[in-house]
Order: sequence, then C-alpha cells, then structure tokens
Amino acid sequence: MATALEIVEVPAYVSDDEVDPNAIVDNGNQKRMKKRQRNWVEEKVFNNTEEAEEVVIKENQWSYHHTNTTAAGKKTFFRCNKVKARGKQCDAGICLLFDSTNDKIFLFRATSDHTHDSTQEKPSRIPNEVKTVIQELYELKLKPKAIIEVLHERGITPPNISQLNNFLRTIKNTKLGPTSISLGEIEQWCLESSQSIPESIDTPFVASYQIIYDDDNENDDVDDDDVNENKFRFFITTKRLLQIASRSKRIHADATYKLLWQGFPVLIVGTTDLDRHFHAFGMSVCSNETTHDFRFLFRGLQEGVQKLNLEEINPEFLIA
Repeated sequence: MATALEIVEVPAYVSDDEVDPNAIVDNGNQKRMKKRQRNWVEEKVFNNTEEAEEVVIKENQWSYHHTNTTAAGKKTFFRCNKVKARGKQCDAGICLLFDSTNDKIFLFRATSDHTHDSTQEKPSRIPNEVKTVIQELYELKLKPKAIIEVLHERGITPPNISQLNNFLRTIKNTKLGPTSISLGEIEQWCLESSQSIPESIDTPFVASYQIIYDDDNENDDVDDDDVNENKFRFFITTKRLLQIASRSKRIHADATYKLLWQGFPVLIVGTTDLDRHFHAFGMSVCSNETTHDFRFLFRGLQEGVQKLNLEEINPEFLIA
C-alpha cells in the first residue's frame, strides 16, 4: 500500500545556534566555546557554486569564517572583514547553504546590522596611567603575577603578561642601563673562568655559575614567577677572600645599584671587623634580585670554600 509523502516547506526565516571559534567561556577549569545565536533570512538561490561565490566576492566585505556540516547540508559562514579574524566579531554575516538533497545553494543573511564600528579592540599599548601604577608596584619589588593581581584588585584592566614583561624590562633598562652581552657569551665566559683555580691567591675566578634558558623547566631553582625568562647567576671570588670567609662568623649581604655590570646590580657578600670596616668575600651578578638569587650567592660562597678544602662557613649572624 502506497503512503502519501508529506512535504513540509521550511520558512525562510531561520534561527540558528552558531559556534563562534573566537569566543571562549572559562567555566572553572574547563573551557568551552560560547554559542552566538543569530537570525538568518533566506535571500537568494543559486544553481551552482560559481554564481554563489561571485555574489559574495562582489559585495567586497566578507571573509571566510568557518564551516558546519548539518543534516540540511554544508553551511559556510562568512564574517565581516572590517574586524580582525581573531577577537570580537561584527554581528553581521552571510551564510551559504549547500543543500544536501540537490545542487542548489541558498544564501542566508543575518538580520543583525553591522557592529564593526562599535567593536572595541583591546589596546595594543599600555595606557600611561596604568604604566604609572605598574612602575610604583615595581618599586615595591612585586613580581609580574603579583602586579596583575593588584591591578585587578584596584579595578584596573591589566596588560597581558608579554606586555607587562616588556614594560618591566624597559623600566629596568632605564634604571640600570642597557645590556650589551648575550646569554651565550656569559655562559661561555663562566665556563672558561671556572675550569681551573688560579695559582695566585689574588686572581679572581668563577666559583659557581648558573645559566637558565626560558625553556629549561628541569631546574629545581627556577622561580615560578619567572619561568618564561632567561636567567643567569655567577659568583666571583679569590683564594684569599675565601680563606677570610671560612673564618668569619658574621655575614653581610646586599645588592648594589651604583655598582652595575651590563645594567644588572651586583650582589655583595662579606663581613665586618671590630673597627666596622667591610671585607668582601666575593660578588655575584644575577639577572634578578630574588630569594633564589641570594640563595645562589650563599651556595656559591660555600662551593668556593669546598673547592679549596677549607673549613665550611658556619655563620652566627646574617645581616642582609
């Protein structure tokens, strides 16, 4: 027995849930795509792909966005090219539906008007008022992550981490002076200066050094706040100074800003005598001035003493 085929005409006015690849919602630890709902109206029907694509090209305002495959057929979405591909998109758009049941191509147009003029892009530069706040926080010795947290607490939109690191590097260069030596040159110099201990008791040598590249995640001394930065540390001393250090019970350590090397402050460690005269044990140059850097300074001093088979330093007081 034959059954009559019921034909239902789909209205030209269509509402469709469209996934915007550039819109991501952070839902706790799981990130998901944000759905953008737009209304579409059927505008034209074409018999072949060339005719449909020619109309899109002639309008001179659309760029390919993405394609969805549905039961009705393949849908190719085009975005307004007045905005960048990455970032918030204009609400206007068109769509070509390649019908799965025949060779026809339907052109749908979003009912939303163009919003590219009101679409605000994130500024590529840090505003001057934000720079002033960042500089104040930098003077308080705050790390990049801490600076971003404080900016959030004050209701200030923070720059991204790359912008912040670049600006902090500019501040450091302005304050301490620019550098003119590469990390590879520092590593080579440290290697050559630490291979042997000089015969003279007053000839300096590198007692300890550490070179950390930005992709080196296996070192236990890497600071989590600076994992994306190249770092270096080296400690210079002499035999005579290490002999004095092995007998000392009072240790002084601090950073200097009047004495610089390649724009980086020098960390000094030493002791004082009964006449309050300072006697240095050596000096260290580090790319930063953190707990890790001072820890390296003290370890480097102990390593130097051990290399000379002297008595291990066991201070009673530390002034820093």
